[in-house]
Amino acid sequence: MKILSTILLLLTFMGIKAQIPDVNFMEYTYQNNTCNGFKYGSGSLIFIPANAFVMEDGSECKGAIKVKYRELHSQTDMVVSGLNMLLKRNGKDHILESAGMFEIRVECNGKPMKMTDGVSIQVRMNCRRNLPNLEAFIYDEKQSRWTDYGKVYDFSYDQKNPKKDDALWGSNDVPSGRGDSIEQELIDPETGEPYVVTMESMYGFDDKQMPDGFFKGMNINQLGIFNYDGVLDNKDAVQMIPEFVVNTGEPISDRIFVAYAKKNTVVYYYPGDFPEKFVLLNTKGIKMFTKLKDGSYATLKEGSLDKSNIKLMKGTKQKFILEKQPIKPKTKEELASVAKINNK
Repeated sequence: MKILSTILLLLTFMGIKAQIPDVNFMEYTYQNNTCNGFKYGSGSLIFIPANAFVMEDGSECKGAIKVKYRELHSQTDMVVSGLNMLLKRNGKDHILESAGMFEIRVECNGKPMKMTDGVSIQVRMNCRRNLPNLEAFIYDEKQSRWTDYGKVYDFSYDQKNPKKDDALWGSNDVPSGRGDSIEQELIDPETGEPYVVTMESMYGFDDKQMPDGFFKGMNINQLGIFNYDGVLDNKDAVQMIPEFVVNTGEPISDRIFVAYAKKNTVVYYYPGDFPEKFVLLNTKGIKMFTKLKDGSYATLKEGSLDKSNIKLMKGTKQKFILEKQPIKPKTKEELASVAKINNK
């Protein structure tokens, strides 16, 4: 007991603080010799063809294959997962607004796998919000930026206003991995008899029984973090040189996060980014906050910029005073309350 107390005391003095829990993965068992259909708790649908994965050296898995999948929807998800909603395009940063993100990884006996060449997975994500002109992006984890990635297919469904059959599961936009249709005739390895894999056999309903929702499809041929986004207009981004001060005099040692009341986005900047990359959108409801060393947060007073003319700040030095908050968030709900960001 004394040893445990000593360790806890040392950790405290070392400044190691508990982190707000990240979004958990769901795990699915993948059968390598057949088409696989998985349904996430949100209602999202994942279709994976047979022989979709190999070890990183190209060899076959000699054990159990697990597909790990999770979704990120809210501003708090972005913060706790460390995702920066900036797109790198043509050498410039653009702010993205997300309709929903997902991450997919695959392991063989705990070791990472990659996708087989020439195979595609389709994810039909049930997004919580619908945005116009969505594009597909993949996250560059080294650069903390999103990059362009393929096309978004709209499979949104409303039973009161159903779409034509060609917009649903039978669409030619849906990959089968090696064929032209999602309905594949395969050979049962145990009986040697042919059988057909359909949406109904995988998920329990057919294309005429699609659940309602903003379903956005993306075809992927690699594993990672993916995003359905709209690109915000750069003309609304005002570049300035900020200085941040905490009202208690404590130093700022972490990133500065910027969020917006009516945009599902969070962008963060390191001090080295301030002189050339820091921008604010010309809008109301701007949130700014940072995490302090003791686990608490310092935030910009809510509404303090609503009467400011953001456009006039272009190219100027601006001082922002962040107020230390008494609560040290331990959950996403507490973080949302402290930083005044969305958690849905």
